[in-house]
Amino acid sequence: PLCQGNLSGTPDGCDTFPEIKAKAGRFSLAIRIAAFFSVAAVLICAAVNYSQSGTLIGWWLYVVGGTVSLWLPFGVAMRLRGNVTKSIVFTAALGCVIAFFWDLSTGYRGWSLDIVLPVTCCAAMLVMAIIARILSLHIEQYIYYLIINIIFGIVPLILLFCGVIRFVYPSVACVAASAISLTALLIFEGKALKAEIIRRTHL
Repeated sequence: PLCQGNLSGTPDGCDTFPEIKAKAGRFSLAIRIAAFFSVAAVLICAAVNYSQSGTLIGWWLYVVGGTVSLWLPFGVAMRLRGNVTKSIVFTAALGCVIAFFWDLSTGYRGWSLDIVLPVTCCAAMLVMAIIARILSLHIEQYIYYLIINIIFGIVPLILLFCGVIRFVYPSVACVAASAISLTALLIFEGKALKAEIIRRTHL
């Protein structure tokens, strides 16, 4: 492949590049076991619910919702594990969406927007900063997702102006943290931010 020279000899019939099967690690086995027990728990709850009420419409659907709420963010995080910062942003966003649907399905009380949204945004920014420090990431490697997370953190400000938020303290703290993060980004990493915007928008 490198020198483009002619090969000598005769082929022996063996595959030059044999297929190497990946070995299933303990972590993969643990995930499969956990998935099995999750499905088994849902089926058992469905059976108990049906035996008690004679219908499949009942409390076991909340068990299904809880199971999906657990495995869906986990699946997204595992799928995007090659890009840690991207995984953090998408998992946080999905977690907020799931919390909002749970709030709606249990008689909307506003806890998903009052508490979960701002706390999740602040936690995502904090975790991203810690991961970037631990992995010694360059600012160019995570600045795009940091900007998305900062913008995501300003969403509570819009909800505050619209009168949707009732318990304002977490949202105010989240907006303040997002504004401080954006200010620090503009002051200390303005050149990197400009370069990333140009690269992303192909200007």
